[in-house]
Amino acid sequence: MLIVGAGFAGIGAGIRLRQSGEENFLICDKAAGIGGTWWHNRYPGAACDIASHLYCYSFEPNPNWSRKFSPQPEIQAYIEHCANKYGLRDRIRLNTPVRSLAWREDTGLWQAQLGDNRSIYARHVIFASGGLHQPVFPDIPGLDDFAGPAMHSAEWDEGVDFRDKRVAVIGSAASAIQLVPELAEVAASLDIYQRTPNYVAPRQDRAFTETEKRRFARWPWLGRLYRQYLFLRGEYLLFPVVKTRHRSRWRDRLQAMIKGHIQASVVDPALVEKLTPDYSLGCKRILIADNYYEALNRPDVHVITDAIQRITRQGVVTADGAEHPADILVYATGFDLEGYMRATPVTGRNGVSLQSLWAEIPRAYQGGFVPGFPNFYFTTGPNTGVGTTSVVYMIEAQLELILQAIASAGENRAIEVTEAAWEEYNRMLRSALQETVWAGDCQSWYKRPDGEISSLYPFNARRYRREHRYLEREHFHWFDRPDAAGAASTQA
Repeated sequence: MLIVGAGFAGIGAGIRLRQSGEENFLICDKAAGIGGTWWHNRYPGAACDIASHLYCYSFEPNPNWSRKFSPQPEIQAYIEHCANKYGLRDRIRLNTPVRSLAWREDTGLWQAQLGDNRSIYARHVIFASGGLHQPVFPDIPGLDDFAGPAMHSAEWDEGVDFRDKRVAVIGSAASAIQLVPELAEVAASLDIYQRTPNYVAPRQDRAFTETEKRRFARWPWLGRLYRQYLFLRGEYLLFPVVKTRHRSRWRDRLQAMIKGHIQASVVDPALVEKLTPDYSLGCKRILIADNYYEALNRPDVHVITDAIQRITRQGVVTADGAEHPADILVYATGFDLEGYMRATPVTGRNGVSLQSLWAEIPRAYQGGFVPGFPNFYFTTGPNTGVGTTSVVYMIEAQLELILQAIASAGENRAIEVTEAAWEEYNRMLRSALQETVWAGDCQSWYKRPDGEISSLYPFNARRYRREHRYLEREHFHWFDRPDAAGAASTQA
């Protein structure tokens, strides 16, 4: 078996395969280290927006998280710990991108072309690459003209010294609100180019005391109870914000609370107006931070809301014709949520490519199965994202269904979702998504230009878990693979 990606999903898949008794698998990752999203995103202040005790595997709790919301190095170290503890190191190939995947009709195996031009063959492929590492750059004239250092938050250049420099940050969402306070501490000046204001709620982060860590270690049930509290808080307090596009008292109440937080945190009334959203809470990602607004109060930090006209060698020119000089440019402009699923060419039965099938929009059954692609599974495929719980929770649920599919196929058969089940599932999803706040009037990175939403799941996490508990056999069909004994090269 082949697993593509060595982040939470890929390492989790390897662990669960080994726990199920499967030893013949390989994990390939293009990066030089383990961690996926948490290997690539190393900008100053990088941390998770989900509390640490929920942002980890349920079977491998960590009583020693340093903070309620742990920073990037700690999360990346946790993933490495899991790979070491469960003996996956000899199954991982780093610096090994999977260039293409093709189903071989003659052998009933997947042929994977690796970065060094080697081919390996696999009975099953688990595509465990995530969406928060393929950066998106803005479509601005002169992007390549800037004379100084320029970087995306997901491709951080640790060799650049920001001390006493004039820094321009383009973007003001999730990554920006984490790195802006860090850069503001060392930069001579900091310009933040904001296109749309965000709802930024207090993070209420804090360090765990040594006593608390000892208690979590001594009484594992205490950690499980705290994890369950965090999970149910998201289900009952946050999910109701997004579950309907119509007005609700609860959403109105939270919206008013966050707007009050902005007014109380920001000194300049004109800046308060710039930072206050005019759209419904939940339409865009709800952000959390404890020090972002404090950083904006500094006299050497400026929020610029005029549209960017072009980038020059010296800085940024806005629509009013003013040129804002900068020594360093930072693009905090997000990720391609669909691109990572299309980045690797995948050819299924009858020579049909996944890219052509998904030319209009990515669609899968239960977020993991696509007709015409037997023995091929996504861990975080289309419509598996939720803004109210941990993606690790969703990954674990998906892996349960994938393992059942693999077991049902055995050594000599291939499993594939039926086209009818795929179509019906996506009709249901599209209808349900139209009733969420994401389908409202405001634009967000969740929504494509055509109004379709291919990344988010419209129900709560408990329903997702229920839907992934058992393989609904009537939605699949199986067929015998040809004798694979003649397959050349290595079989994974």
